[in-house]
Amino acid sequence: MPFRPLPLPAASSATGRLWLQSMPGRLESWGAFLDEARLRQLSLVVCLNPLEEVAQLSPGYHKAIAEGRLPFRWQHLPMRDFGLGADPQAFRQGVEQICHSLQLGDQVLLHCAAGIGRTGTVAACVLKSLGQDRDAALQAVRAAGASPQSALQSGWVDRF
Repeated sequence: MPFRPLPLPAASSATGRLWLQSMPGRLESWGAFLDEARLRQLSLVVCLNPLEEVAQLSPGYHKAIAEGRLPFRWQHLPMRDFGLGADPQAFRQGVEQICHSLQLGDQVLLHCAAGIGRTGTVAACVLKSLGQDRDAALQAVRAAGASPQSALQSGWVDRF
């Protein structure tokens, strides 16, 4: 699945770019993903999957993580499918770190397995943290092909 850009709020101080996608190497070869990552000059990839899910769905990506061979910084913010992360404080800190990276001008990619539910939840929280209101954040995320997929995820966006 190609990288899908998510526009950042104009009023924010973020100068980076935010991209949404399915798990690297799941729907395209690991090499094709790396080519696209280089083209987009990714500096940070945020993985929203538990590692056992990565191992099952994208062995090449999992191997690169395990061997420390990623050509970008990697942030792990695991969430259950259709659910949330186990630690709300760690989730909030993870979103804050993503925002900080965007404010520094980083090229950031968010992904879960399909690039829809968990990705949409985190993306909406990032946009809200950067100053966008809830409705505008969700509209932008939906326009990019993602969206919270459960009441738990929607509720988290509402409370974020």
